[in-house]
Amino acid sequence: MNASRTVLLVLLAAGWIASPAQGQLGATVSSWTSPADSAGFSAAGKLHLLNDVTSPSVFVGTAPCRVVDTRGATGTFGGPSLSAASPRSFPIPSGPCPGIPGFVQAYSLNITATKTAGPGFLKVYPSGFPAPVVSTLNYVAAQTVSNAAVVSAGSGGAITVVAGVSGADLIIDINGYFAIILSSSEALSLASGNSIATIEGSNLSPAGAGVLGINGSGGFFYNQGPKGVLGLAGATGAAFGVVGSTTSIAAGAAGVFGEDGGGYPGFPPGLSSGVYGASLFGYGVWGVSRVVGVKGSFLDSAGNAVTAGYLAHDDINGVFASGGIAATGTKSFVDPHPMQAGKAIVYVALEGPEAGTYFRGRGRIHDGAGVIPVPESFRMVSDEEGLTVQITPIGEAASVAVVSADLTSVAVRSPAKELEFYYVVNGVRRAFREWDPLGQPDYFAPESADARMPPGLSEEQRRLLVANGTYNEDGTVNRATAERLGWAKMWADRQAGAAAAAEKARATLGDPPPRP
Repeated sequence: MNASRTVLLVLLAAGWIASPAQGQLGATVSSWTSPADSAGFSAAGKLHLLNDVTSPSVFVGTAPCRVVDTRGATGTFGGPSLSAASPRSFPIPSGPCPGIPGFVQAYSLNITATKTAGPGFLKVYPSGFPAPVVSTLNYVAAQTVSNAAVVSAGSGGAITVVAGVSGADLIIDINGYFAIILSSSEALSLASGNSIATIEGSNLSPAGAGVLGINGSGGFFYNQGPKGVLGLAGATGAAFGVVGSTTSIAAGAAGVFGEDGGGYPGFPPGLSSGVYGASLFGYGVWGVSRVVGVKGSFLDSAGNAVTAGYLAHDDINGVFASGGIAATGTKSFVDPHPMQAGKAIVYVALEGPEAGTYFRGRGRIHDGAGVIPVPESFRMVSDEEGLTVQITPIGEAASVAVVSADLTSVAVRSPAKELEFYYVVNGVRRAFREWDPLGQPDYFAPESADARMPPGLSEEQRRLLVANGTYNEDGTVNRATAERLGWAKMWADRQAGAAAAAEKARATLGDPPPRP
């Protein structure tokens, strides 16, 4: 079959030109542009018309599935039946059939009209655009008739169906879609001439990535504006919209590198990273989610997660840690100044050598004796050993003794028959009762031989790190200390492991193209 005959049959099946039965073989019909969120672009940087000569698309087959049936209950993809001259739109990606991504070029459909009320026809076309002047399917009264059609995806991935002359019930089955793939030459031409995204590769496997790409200056147009890379993975399971990887382990290397228009601050010293976000005047990385904005985990040598940190954890906690939280500065809370803009009230958390707990309140002695009940929340987390109680009489000086104290209650006595008092009961968190402030990890161990003294330290902290031999006066690592404490061996082992992993990746993937 020659190419022109193949194109003719596709257009006939899609309903773009009339069939011989209609007596209009070869008739030219007016066209319309593809949807605004399509990836078809003409050489002039505009959207393709349907009569443009375009690059091939890849067909992705799916399990045949009934996506529309108006004989069923009323709904977006169900009843009521079609009425003449009353268009209905069907957002295919959000329909009942799985595996249809929200960003495709066209659908492979089987259109069926049944329970027809009289002679009529169906027009099927991309939502958001005028109906064509020819039909996709014709019928007579009391008939069931079908026709295969390839229909472009319209606004929001939807298609529109309208019945002419008389109504009918509509059935639409889908068995696949046409993915958006640009040839290398078209992608390069678009990137250099029209600032469109250059697609470096794509993967239609259910476990693969939607798009792996490098951006031109303008971005990839899809719904909410230009994007450097748009990746969509319609499969379930561990599918990835965008995958980035690097075989480099040099400082500053990253699997995914993101830079905004504010400028690039330069590679920082230290280790390579899976994702590096760069900005001089905006956010380096911004994670938004209804679950957790950003999650990071620390793995042990066996690959098991030991600790984890969460940013934007929930509607209460901006930061949550599965494990401890440490800081070189204070732990503070901040309130706005009630009268002066530009100022704030900052309170600093109490610090001590133990994981302390406490509760406080006001009590009363009657007939020389009193009882302080222990709250359940305190009892659940505190150790019974090491409880201390402070009593302050109210109104006059009086002696008060603590008779007993446990996690149920605190008993007090006084020569004064009637007395009110304030109390504070302190304890230690049971899970950390053996806390040793001098036996904790060295948070100041440099992460690499070329590391610099961490920023944000106080002058006293900087002085101590020089005095104890961690860093030199100029902020560089003290190599003698690194050798003596085993840091140098740790860095070498880490470097060797990373190099072996990178070599394995290069053997599998090859070297990636250089960053433009």
